[in-house]
Amino acid sequence: MFMREQIDVLIVEDNLIDQKLIANYLREYDFSFKIASDGLEAQILLESHSFFLILLNLTMPKMDGIELTKIIRQKLRLEVPIVSVTAFNINEVKDKCFAAGMNGCFSKPIQKIELLGMLTQFLPKEKLKSGDQYAYEVIDLSYLKDVSLGDEEYEIEVIEKFIETINQDLLELQQIFEEKRGEEIKMIALRTLSTIYIVGLRSKLETSLRSLENMDLSEMGSQLECIHAICNKAKAEAQHFVDSVKQK
Repeated sequence: MFMREQIDVLIVEDNLIDQKLIANYLREYDFSFKIASDGLEAQILLESHSFFLILLNLTMPKMDGIELTKIIRQKLRLEVPIVSVTAFNINEVKDKCFAAGMNGCFSKPIQKIELLGMLTQFLPKEKLKSGDQYAYEVIDLSYLKDVSLGDEEYEIEVIEKFIETINQDLLELQQIFEEKRGEEIKMIALRTLSTIYIVGLRSKLETSLRSLENMDLSEMGSQLECIHAICNKAKAEAQHFVDSVKQK
């Protein structure tokens, strides 16, 4: 029986600069990858290789990202996670992306912290390196590690501030929702985006937080429950990190 070669990530991107950016990030963390410059090249690779994750541009020659996604889901019948990385406004294209069968949608240029968040979310746990940056299910501390340069007191200070701030944001969101002040919910949701970045939650929460901007109050309940659940898990993991550093 023919066995397909297993590769971590398929990059489907016609822009050479974006190709190199993503490829350099993946090399830095020792992930294997293949590059296709358009949808047709990607389809050929998918017939001979297996991938854990596909990152694709929406606009490409010969076959765009939406059409490729439909082929992957409907013709090839593959369940591999697909994430678009696009120059379009996310709010303008996300519905079309999800309807085609994608699992996520991010803006260009992709940031290292966002890519690591995707890899942590979609790659099998055994593919991820052991160590601080992959030690948790929800948070990703690689960005904090980069900027702290090993200063653990600084890391603790930042994480404790995150816990304090996210607690306040969650309390305000719940109170304002109960008081039916929808416009203020949208303001706090945008503020929360800047809070979650330092612990790598943007990839998991940005879509949910931004979607509140276009929702009526009656639609917000389930979305807020999801946000609360992820943030509470993140707080627990952040506190575990603080405790583990203090115990050294």
